[in-house]
Amino acid sequence: MKNVINRKNCCWAVIIVVMVFIHCFRIGQVPCGINVDEMGMGYDAWCLSNYGTDRYLNTFPVYLINFSGGQSALYAYLCAPFVHFFGISAAVLRIPAIIFSFITLFFSVRVADRIWKNEKINLLVGMLYTVSPVFLMLSRIGLDCNLMLGMSAIFIYLLIRAVDRGKYWDYFAAGIAGGLLLYSYVLSHMAMPLFILLMMLYLLYVKQINMRQILFLGVPLLILAFPLLLFHYINITGMEELQLGIFTIPRMYRYRSGDLSLDLVGKNLGKFFRMTLFYDNVPFNSIPEYGNMYFLAIPFIITGIVHGGYRCVCACKSRSMDNFVVIMLWALSIYLTGIFIADDGPTVYRVNSIFFAYLLFEADGILVLYHIIKKLLRIRAEIFGGIVTAVYAVIFLSFIVFYFKDYIGSRQTVDLFNYPFVDALDYMEKELPENVADRTTYIGEGDQIYIYYLGGTLLPPDAYNVLADDKPYTLWLWTQSYKNYRFYFPEKIDPAGNYIVPDTADSWIALYEQYGFKKEHIGRNYVFWNDLLDETQPQVQALVDWGHGIVDGKIAKDDGDSTYLSGWSLNTSYNTTWDDIVAVIDGQNYYTAEKMEREDVSDALGNDALKQCGFHITVPNEVLQDSETVRIVFLDYTHRKCYVEVY
Repeated sequence: MKNVINRKNCCWAVIIVVMVFIHCFRIGQVPCGINVDEMGMGYDAWCLSNYGTDRYLNTFPVYLINFSGGQSALYAYLCAPFVHFFGISAAVLRIPAIIFSFITLFFSVRVADRIWKNEKINLLVGMLYTVSPVFLMLSRIGLDCNLMLGMSAIFIYLLIRAVDRGKYWDYFAAGIAGGLLLYSYVLSHMAMPLFILLMMLYLLYVKQINMRQILFLGVPLLILAFPLLLFHYINITGMEELQLGIFTIPRMYRYRSGDLSLDLVGKNLGKFFRMTLFYDNVPFNSIPEYGNMYFLAIPFIITGIVHGGYRCVCACKSRSMDNFVVIMLWALSIYLTGIFIADDGPTVYRVNSIFFAYLLFEADGILVLYHIIKKLLRIRAEIFGGIVTAVYAVIFLSFIVFYFKDYIGSRQTVDLFNYPFVDALDYMEKELPENVADRTTYIGEGDQIYIYYLGGTLLPPDAYNVLADDKPYTLWLWTQSYKNYRFYFPEKIDPAGNYIVPDTADSWIALYEQYGFKKEHIGRNYVFWNDLLDETQPQVQALVDWGHGIVDGKIAKDDGDSTYLSGWSLNTSYNTTWDDIVAVIDGQNYYTAEKMEREDVSDALGNDALKQCGFHITVPNEVLQDSETVRIVFLDYTHRKCYVEVY
């Protein structure tokens, strides 16, 4: 017995050591960058920990608005203490996910113990959880929805324990866990009522629950669910947001009822299994080369599902309680909910709690096949167990090498991930001339870039949320800019702009290099700026003919709000037109010329390539009125030269 205990303890020690390593190793670098929803959650968590509001100034919201469509709040509240003390970084944002990976392991094993009451099966479940790709990948990113996996394991265990022991306070604890589960992911708002209905019917049928036990389960569950019921009512009816004590029941800018569709049910009936048993199309969820739980696991999971169905039939026929029926009902509830999901359908992160059931199905499938081999082939079934263990170990090692080495390389990122750029902002402020740093700075290549600015600079929510009173109509306007920052790349390049570009954005990097902008590699971003605008002396010869706005070498202001400077010009050193022409006023204000065709000039010179030599610059009179120096800078990006006129 002592040897058995020591062997069991050694196995668990190995599992824990492996778990710690694979869940913590390079947690800030893999996945590469920070997911946009991860950063949105993190900034809201920081606002909550420091100001008691989300970024929309809602006090302790029961549901986050995030990028208009909403985000479950539990992860943000769990993350708040960590970002309060350690700031916002990829590693810090993923701490709750790592903690929950161990919580999920613990309660999955406890559920297995309630089902099989066998230490070896507990070890099998622990091993399968540790080596399966999906559990690792879901727990290495700080997304709100992924908490549903761990909360499901907690809730199911406490419910099974309550049924087994029949104690009222066990039902009360299960009710609290079920209520908190609702705050982990919005999909649970459909799955939980369905599961509770099916579960109560089954328990009443087998006479394993009474009305008092139902009350002890239902009262805490309903109390915790009540704010979320109000949330849905407000957003369905179009009511204004509501204060419930210190808590806010928010109204979404975009209530995502369209994310569920009856029309897609037929399509999703089979798509659900394809996406969950094999892999989906979301790079941070699945790796097609390995599958969600390895392709080796699929026959075991299917065997477990079939055997589970058989156990359900037997339990119903005999009116007996079988804890495996609880797992089957939970899986059925997730499936019946998942088939209604629109857009990309039942992707891994959306139906993540199905993998808690799959884990137990997989273990049951292995156990069933083990007993079949032992009975029919009359050989040592341990050989089967050894082969299965060895194959899983080999595939797991291959997956780990791939995940940490090849899955995310130094130049590769995945969809909806980006890099914080506060170090690039610091470089511009401290290392570049003030007039350069104060130029319009474009920051792009990604979704909702503004949140990376907020999360990097830790700007207080009231300082940025300047249009809060105009909601919901100006949401997309005030997420586009702040001060001199623009959170997008312009369709037409701004020669007087600075650009912060992720070092993975090869096409944008090539574009700004083509313009000859000066650059510096800072962290995971490039900073580009046009240093030619600082030139005060001509570097090439030019011909300039002012048609309007410049008279006798001086600026002649027009009546009205603006002055128009127009004419035509050629780079006579290279016999070309200019790439851009910019009016620089006191080194701080930049006005880019609009190109114009001048056929009269090109015809006179006999060169159609010079047709675009005309230009037109509009300058506000209020800027000219107080100006000391006006420079007109004619830019040649091809040769990195400029011509300058000073007025």
